Amino acid sequence: MDQDRDILLSVKGLSGGYGRVPILHGIDLQVARDEVVGVLGHNGMGKTTLLKTLMGFLPASAGQVRYDQRDITHLPTHARGQAGLGYVPQGRGIFPQLTVRDNLRFAWHDYGSGNEAEVMEAVLADFPRLARLLDREGGALSGGEQQLLALARCLMGSPEFLLLDEPTEGIQPSIIEEMAETLLLLRKKRGLSILLVEQNFDFIADLSDRVLVLERGRITGHLSQSDLADQSKVDQFLGFGAARGTRQTAASGQAQQPTPPPHRPSFPPSVAAPAPSPRPQPHIPTVNAITIKRPTLSQMRTMADRFGMSLSDQDLTEYTQIIEPYMQAYDRLDAMPDNLPEVRYPRSPGYFPSQTENPMNAWYVKTEVRGAPDGKLRGKRIVLKDTVCLAGVPMMNGSSIMEGYTPEIDATIVTRMLDAGAIIAGKSHCENFCLSGGSHTNAKGPVHNPWKRGYMAGGSSSGSAALVASDDVDMAIAGDQGGSIRIPASNCGVYGMKPTHGLVPYTGAMGVEQTIDHLGPITKTVADNALLLEVLAGEDGLDPRQYKPTVYSYTEALGRGVAGMRIGILKEGFGHSNSETDVDQKVLAAAERFRELRARVEEVSVPEHHTAMDAWTAITLEGLQDGMMWGNSTGTNYRGLFLPSMTDHMAQWRHRADELSHSLKACMFVGEHFQHQYRGRFYGKAQNIMRRVNAQYHAALRQYDLLLMPTLPIKPQEHPPADCSLSLYVQRAFEMVPNTAPFNGGLPAMSIPCGLSEGLPIGLMLVGPNYGEMKIYQAAHAFEQSGDWRNM
Repeated sequence: MDQDRDILLSVKGLSGGYGRVPILHGIDLQVARDEVVGVLGHNGMGKTTLLKTLMGFLPASAGQVRYDQRDITHLPTHARGQAGLGYVPQGRGIFPQLTVRDNLRFAWHDYGSGNEAEVMEAVLADFPRLARLLDREGGALSGGEQQLLALARCLMGSPEFLLLDEPTEGIQPSIIEEMAETLLLLRKKRGLSILLVEQNFDFIADLSDRVLVLERGRITGHLSQSDLADQSKVDQFLGFGAARGTRQTAASGQAQQPTPPPHRPSFPPSVAAPAPSPRPQPHIPTVNAITIKRPTLSQMRTMADRFGMSLSDQDLTEYTQIIEPYMQAYDRLDAMPDNLPEVRYPRSPGYFPSQTENPMNAWYVKTEVRGAPDGKLRGKRIVLKDTVCLAGVPMMNGSSIMEGYTPEIDATIVTRMLDAGAIIAGKSHCENFCLSGGSHTNAKGPVHNPWKRGYMAGGSSSGSAALVASDDVDMAIAGDQGGSIRIPASNCGVYGMKPTHGLVPYTGAMGVEQTIDHLGPITKTVADNALLLEVLAGEDGLDPRQYKPTVYSYTEALGRGVAGMRIGILKEGFGHSNSETDVDQKVLAAAERFRELRARVEEVSVPEHHTAMDAWTAITLEGLQDGMMWGNSTGTNYRGLFLPSMTDHMAQWRHRADELSHSLKACMFVGEHFQHQYRGRFYGKAQNIMRRVNAQYHAALRQYDLLLMPTLPIKPQEHPPADCSLSLYVQRAFEMVPNTAPFNGGLPAMSIPCGLSEGLPIGLMLVGPNYGEMKIYQAAHAFEQSGDWRNM
């Protein structure tokens, strides 16, 4: 037989990515008729990008794709489907509000192998579990059942070639085994060819005729069937130790002995891998054949040089023997299932809205995750800043580096909101790794101010505030390391509370620096803000930022008025070098309104307010470099919930640093310089100074119930042009923080809208003592009820 006739899919020199961000680099691969080829790799290595490019969802920047001897490199996606390609995306992509029956009907095409009824009958014969669920909505299915539905739906188009993207992700082992059996049956009955990308080594090894290893967009290894049974060859190519496995015992966490691979159909000799041989029994109990890769002698030498050690090769060889028991501990650790929180509520991965549906570019992904039928937040539609984990829904934290990541857990606050009856409506765009108070750094483009297109919505929680202000959602979750709740709240004319540090658990959110990380609510009204904080607040036992927080029923502060309250106008909060006169005047007019409401309002001076900015700068820049960057978003030296999948994905920045935003790069240069040249001493000194600053704030707050000042010294600024200088780009990221950043030392602070100027909102900030949110809500609600802020 002519070998060319046996090759169904041929890929040569394929390169591509997302816009100007390259992901794939010269991919060469072939898949023959009736062959299953696996592609194994970590998150972020380009697996999903490869399948999307093959299916035509992403354009190829170079190379050629041929299917059944036809060049399809530039064919649109639907034409590739008509040619015989089928695609099952990562995250399933089923329609949650359609029944199983309608999901299947939606995918039938009249160019298939029969009429709709005939094709559905044939598909359901291969998926008996789904036949019992035809009238159940897709969103009510388990994750495994949704994956089976996604596969069955693909087969409604009668494809000859399947592109499968991580079908085992988040699926329980029994369903994984059922899926493997189903795929083998389909291959035998239908003669399907399959290109399967996975991280689960057991699954991919059992199904595949051969396996390719994908690392950073390049094919770096090839394993035949015989190689898959050879432990040394598996270690050579796959010893990176992060692939998932399926086979494990529930009681002990120890691995079962490997079972023989399922029967595979015969394969054409001209392109076949060698016939499989029996797999050896492993000498160390592991979940799968992948074990932790041992350091080579050259790697030991590199480490010794970095440590400043003078060691001979003989010494280093002996050290490798000495550390072997510790390496075996890592083997066993790698084999164990992780200990992650349970995901309680069904959901779909959602979808990326079009520009028509997303005019401000405030949404990243839309979905609908419904919580309990009743509770404090019943029916409230809430959007999450895209730093907060929502299991099964994509997350990118504003950066192309995190794009393609999907967390497997819900953040603590997500579970709390769902338990309280909320509806999670999706994820909002934020700034690139949260390093901007502007709204111009997101890898998907700038977020526009709902009051004036082309102007800053404020960052880093830009999308959260914009969506609340435009009534797209009822409430939003935002994060704050230097003002990122209060800045967008001020710019968009909504209410944003940065609670006391540690009041709201940060568990399951991507942080910047632990001592300045905060999560809090953005809402259209003070009442909604207080209500949401009631649900969010309190210990979860998993967040090291929390130290026995004091929690109140915050809605009880509403309606009390401010008569007799003492409010100090912070002198140092006004007259900054870039302060705008109209901003200061609007805030002073608001202070006068508090006086009219019978509060005692006086000026107070805390000179250390300016010192706080210097301390915050060192804490933030050195802390983010040590923890977020070199620590791959998590760092070490604390107890709490860790998310290894997030750590793995974040680690890509080392090879893709050009994609980082200019504002983050500027911070990294400073942080790295002071960590390296000054050994971190200024970070420690800054933390000491920040304690002294907080003591001065508290001294003022013993005289006054609250401090008052402008949230920002300036109104929302225009977005810089795409071709602006580096200096302007970075200026627009940090020019507005002199009043917000000082209170990331821990005190609660809330931005409330107090007027408009030139058609743009202005916010005032109220600051209270630790766990003083009740006083802030009391004053904010009285001000809100005193009149329409837009007319003040």
